[in-house]
Amino acid sequence: MNANQFVIVSGTGGNIYSPFVVKDGQTFINQTFIGDGWITNAMIGSYIQSNNYVAGSVGWRWDKAGNFENNGSDSTGRMTMTNTTISVYDANGVLRVRMGKLS
Repeated sequence: MNANQFVIVSGTGGNIYSPFVVKDGQTFINQTFIGDGWITNAMIGSYIQSNNYVAGSVGWRWDKAGNFENNGSDSTGRMTMTNTTISVYDANGVLRVRMGKLS
């Protein structure tokens, strides 16, 4: 096969979809599950987060602006980090430590 585009389609009637497309040397996958994986480099469009992330509550999230939020899994506190500030909160949401730019 020699083609600049390779597509597999599935479904019936008006519900035809493609689980993945290979086009111009790139593979586009709509959804994937990988048990174990190794990635040399990655570009994340907006953010990456844990599957249990709830802002200010549980899980973690890292956005493209460099902001990082890490919450205790059992409501024991949380930490947020930007390019200028690290903030640590206790289990009641009270700010206990702030380092960096304080204004």
